[in-house]
Amino acid sequence: MWAKFKDSDLVRELTLPLILISVYASLGGASFGLDFNSWSGQIGMAQFKKDLGVFDEGTESYIVPSTWLSIGSGTPQAGLAMGCLVAGFVGRAIGRVRCFYLAASIGIVGILVQASTIHSYWQFMVGRVINSVSMGIICNVVPAYQSECAPAKIRGTLINTYQFWLLVGAVMAATCNWGTQYWTTHWAWRLVVVIQFLIPILMLVGGTVLPESPRWLVGKGRNEQALKVLRILRRGAPDDVIQQEWRLLIAAEEEQAEHHSATTWLDCFRGSNLRRTAIATGVQCLQNAQGNSFIATYSIVFLQAIGVTDTYKVLILLYFTNMVASGFAFYFADKIGRRPLLFGAACVMAICMFTVAGVTGYDNNSQSIKGALACLFIWQFVQAVGWSSCVWIVTAETPTLQLREKTITISTFAGFIVGVLVTYINPYMQDAGFGNLQGKVGFVYGSFSVVAAVWVVFMLPELKGRALEELDEMFEKNVSVFQFSTFQTEGWGAQIARAEQVAAAKGHAREASIIDGVEPDIDIEVGTTNEKSKARTKIAEV
Repeated sequence: MWAKFKDSDLVRELTLPLILISVYASLGGASFGLDFNSWSGQIGMAQFKKDLGVFDEGTESYIVPSTWLSIGSGTPQAGLAMGCLVAGFVGRAIGRVRCFYLAASIGIVGILVQASTIHSYWQFMVGRVINSVSMGIICNVVPAYQSECAPAKIRGTLINTYQFWLLVGAVMAATCNWGTQYWTTHWAWRLVVVIQFLIPILMLVGGTVLPESPRWLVGKGRNEQALKVLRILRRGAPDDVIQQEWRLLIAAEEEQAEHHSATTWLDCFRGSNLRRTAIATGVQCLQNAQGNSFIATYSIVFLQAIGVTDTYKVLILLYFTNMVASGFAFYFADKIGRRPLLFGAACVMAICMFTVAGVTGYDNNSQSIKGALACLFIWQFVQAVGWSSCVWIVTAETPTLQLREKTITISTFAGFIVGVLVTYINPYMQDAGFGNLQGKVGFVYGSFSVVAAVWVVFMLPELKGRALEELDEMFEKNVSVFQFSTFQTEGWGAQIARAEQVAAAKGHAREASIIDGVEPDIDIEVGTTNEKSKARTKIAEV
C-alpha cells in the first residue's frame, strides 16, 4: 500500500515549491471562509442584535428585521460578483500576483470599516461589501493561478487547496462565534472580524516571493521569465526536460494566437468557447442553487427553525465535517475524476435535502430532528467532496488561456448572482409570516440537486489528467462529453502532457534527456538497478 502511494502521480509530480505556492495562494480562501461563515453566527447573537439591530416592542427584545437580514446577507454576494468583474478586467493585464496584492489591499480596507463599527448596521454592511470585492478577485485569480502552475496529473489536488483553506476559515469562524456567543460586549461579534486582518497582511508580505504563472508569462511574451518559474515549479527535474516543456508551452501559445485568437468578452460566447463558458457557469450556478449559499448564510437560523438546540456547537461540527471531507478531494478528484464525484454528490445531496424537508417540515419531534441532523452531516460531507472542491477545479481548467480570466469572471459572476437570489429570497421562503416553509425549504434545494445530476451527465466532460493545452484541442474539435476520457490528442497539448510525465520520472532516475523534441526518451546512467527498472517502467508508460 505504502509503495503504491509513493509511486502515485501525487508523490511523483508534487514538489515543495508547488506545495508552498498552492497553500499561499489559497490563503484567500481562508479569508472567504472567515467572512462568509462568521455572518451566519453573528446574526444569531443577542449582542449583535443589541448593538446593530432595533428594539422590537412586540417581543421586547432586540432583533435584526427580515428586510435588513435579506439585504445584509445578499448584498455581499453582489460584492463578490463585482470583485469577479474587477479581476476579469485587470487580471490578464497585470498578472496573477499583482491581483493578489490588489485583493489583499481592498480586503484590509473592508475589514477596517467593519471593525470600526459602533452602532451602525449599515456601516458594517459597507465594510462587508468592500471585503467581498476583494474575495471576488481571489475567487477568480487563485484557481486560475493554481491551474496554470500545476502539472496535469495533480491539477485537481492543487486547486483543491483553495477550497480546503476556505473550509479551514469556516471552522475558525464557527469556533470563534461559539466561544463568544454569550459575551455581553461588542467583542462578541467584533473579535472574528479583527482576526480577519491576519490573512491579507500575510498575503501582502508573502506575495513578494511568489512567482508569476508561467503560462501567463508565455502569453505575454515574457518567455525567459517563464522558464525561470518552471525551473522553480519543477525543482529536481533535469533542466533539458524543463526546457522541453517550456518550448512546448511557447509553441502551443503561438498556435493559439495564430489560429484561435480570442481576446474579447464576446469571444467567450463564440465557437468552442461558448461550450466552455457554459460548463464553467453551470457548475458555479448549480453549486449555489443546491443550497451552498443557503447553508453558509442561514445555518444558525435554519437549525433554530427545525428545533435544534446548541446550534453553534452543531455548526462547528458541520463545518469541521465539511473541512475533513474536502481532504478526500485531494486524492479522489484526480483519481476518480470530476464527473463521477459531481454526479454522485448531486444524487446524495438530493436525497438528503428531501429527507430533511420530509422529517422536519411537518413534525419537529426529537427523532425527526436527529434524522435531519444526520442528513445534514451527510449532505455537508458529500458536497465538500463534490460540489465544493470539484466546482473550482472545473471552473479553473475549462477556459482557454487567452480567455481564462474573462470566462472565470462570467461563471463566478453568474454563480454569485444565483447566490444573491438565494440569500435574498430564502428568508421570505422560510420565515414565519412569509412563505413559512421552515424545514420544507429542503424540497427546493433538493430539486436543484436532481437538475445538477442530469446536467453533469449531458454537459460535463471528464477533464482529469489532461494538460490544459490538450483540453484546448478537444474543445476545438467538439469532442462529445462521453468521449472526453478516452479521446487521443495529437497536438501540442499531448506533447506537453508527455513532457510533464517525463519530468515526474525524476524520482526514479537521476539523469534524463529528451531526444528530437517530440517523443521523450530517458537515458539512465546513474542509479541502482531498482531505480533504473522503475525509470524504464515510467518511461514506457509515457
